[in-house]
Amino acid sequence: MKNISIKEISKIGLFSALIIILSLSPLGFIPIGAIRITTIHIPIVIIAILEKPRISFFVGFIFGLFSFFQHLQGISTLSFIFINPFVSVLPRALIGVCAYYSYVFFKKHLNNTISLVLSSVVGTFINTFGVLFFAYIFCKNQIYEVLKIDPKKFLLSVALTNGIAEIIVCSIVAPIILKKLLARKKSKNI
Repeated sequence: MKNISIKEISKIGLFSALIIILSLSPLGFIPIGAIRITTIHIPIVIIAILEKPRISFFVGFIFGLFSFFQHLQGISTLSFIFINPFVSVLPRALIGVCAYYSYVFFKKHLNNTISLVLSSVVGTFINTFGVLFFAYIFCKNQIYEVLKIDPKKFLLSVALTNGIAEIIVCSIVAPIILKKLLARKKSKNI
């Protein structure tokens, strides 16, 4: 990877601060009934499309590290899942990279709005299902011991509740914000 410029480091720091603030506030995890919709990945998807994948990779990595360190403190009964970096860090670091490259691919074949929606879906999918996949691979026995439930059923229920809701929220919010920011960036030639 080429050297990172001071401007990129500044953007990584600024966007990482936003992610940490969201992680500590109710806006990062919106409760809807029995589920909590994660919204922290939405800025990472936006950053990926606006700033390219390198900056979003580092911001997603910071999101994952912050999640890892929060769960080291045992903030929930499921914290044991997130103290594995494959669960807490890897999928988060890949959110923006996958959202960016899917946007580039979709934009070649589809109109911009649909490309933004689909890349938002991809970014959310990487976050939610990446976490759940690695949770199953590395923590299925612990999930059974703690919850006394079949890990497949538990993780599938999370995928169907949180995952679908997060995809819907991100595929609406991110494209609306991105369309405005991309138009502004184009008009200012930033």
